[in-house]
Amino acid sequence: EHKASNLLCDYLSSKGFGIERQAGGLDTAFVATHASSVGADGLCIGFCSEYDALPDIGHGCGHNLIAISGVAMFLAIARVMDVCRVPGTVRLFGTPAEEAVGGKIKMLDKGVFDGADLLMMLHPAPGYSGAWHSQCCLEMAVEYFGKASHAAMAPWDGVNAGSAAVIALQILGVMREQLKPDWRTHGIITHGGSAPNVIPAYSRIEYTVRTGWESDLETLRERVLRAFSAAALATGCTHKVTEEFAYLDNQDNPVLGSMYEELMRKRYNVPPASNVGGSTDFGNLSKRFISLHGMFDLAGTGVPNHTVEFTRDARTEEAHKRTIFAAKSTALIAGRCLVDADFWNRKRDSGLRRTRVATNTPPGSSPSQPSPTGISSEMPPETLKCIGMLKVLHGIVLSFPFEMGQVFEEKTNGGKLLKLVYSQIVPVDIRMVLVSLASR
Repeated sequence: EHKASNLLCDYLSSKGFGIERQAGGLDTAFVATHASSVGADGLCIGFCSEYDALPDIGHGCGHNLIAISGVAMFLAIARVMDVCRVPGTVRLFGTPAEEAVGGKIKMLDKGVFDGADLLMMLHPAPGYSGAWHSQCCLEMAVEYFGKASHAAMAPWDGVNAGSAAVIALQILGVMREQLKPDWRTHGIITHGGSAPNVIPAYSRIEYTVRTGWESDLETLRERVLRAFSAAALATGCTHKVTEEFAYLDNQDNPVLGSMYEELMRKRYNVPPASNVGGSTDFGNLSKRFISLHGMFDLAGTGVPNHTVEFTRDARTEEAHKRTIFAAKSTALIAGRCLVDADFWNRKRDSGLRRTRVATNTPPGSSPSQPSPTGISSEMPPETLKCIGMLKVLHGIVLSFPFEMGQVFEEKTNGGKLLKLVYSQIVPVDIRMVLVSLASR
């Protein structure tokens, strides 16, 4: 992760973008920013890159591709802002430790995302979706404290912390019969003792609790905590529970999600995936901002995430081609929001814009009332031309070759935005630089 963060920052810095390293106090977090050449008083669009990997498996969740996609979308929108002369700001958020401690949650708490109007990211999966409703996820560490004794000479003098851990998992295993279909509990014993002839004085469990909806999380949490307490009571141990972080369920903006699925469906001619499962710290962002967490099919093989086969597929050229297509499609949607004031304002005013958490709301005002975006209907001719191209492009079946640098002029008679978003989105050199992320 340190290597990937430095690689991304160095590349973006070499292209003249402003970089804030160690954003939010996290060593490997960063924010790259570009303000339009005609001013920053417009939409602030943010993209997220992830780049952490899984122990032993490597990039079994394809975060190498998420890193590339975030950079691609950032470059595209930065270029569109300048060429179309649209005021606004685009940011790339480098978000660490999604698999471990929820880097986005820590960055959110530190105010790193403040000021963003729209947040977007992409993620590889066994299929595509613009309406991924992820599971809430709560991580716990449970420690049992007993008393050591010789397992043969005086086992009756011991208090077996190892048994407490085993009993806890047995209780939870039996409890699964009564769990709702979208609830999950799973965990491992990370320490159960040091020697077979010693009654363990200490044990530790790492445990995960998941629910489909935030409202169910507390209910399942209480049941799991009672199971941990029961195991301590049964064995005479004391215990301590540390709740490490909670991912909330992701909820994509339905309008942006349907636009994304339309582009995916036209390309792959298959319906979107359902019941993909899993959790993400991006879900916490979706509660505060208009957002889209687009899922794209990694390689068409149906292989699930967090497997060695997924790691293998994430290295392939096919996976990179699919990543770039998803990045182009998402950049097109972001570009529509950016340059088409009527489109964005209709979505905002119709109530589809997510309400940000408001504090100290003045009397008589509504916390759901959107703040001004700074988008003006008085746009230069270049912007109006880009709007027309966007509307045309959105209805086109996007069946084009994927070679880098290819200029796809035939659909728009050399249209400017088509070249920007659909051919110059990721220059050749960044693919060469970032390919190392896929072969970790």
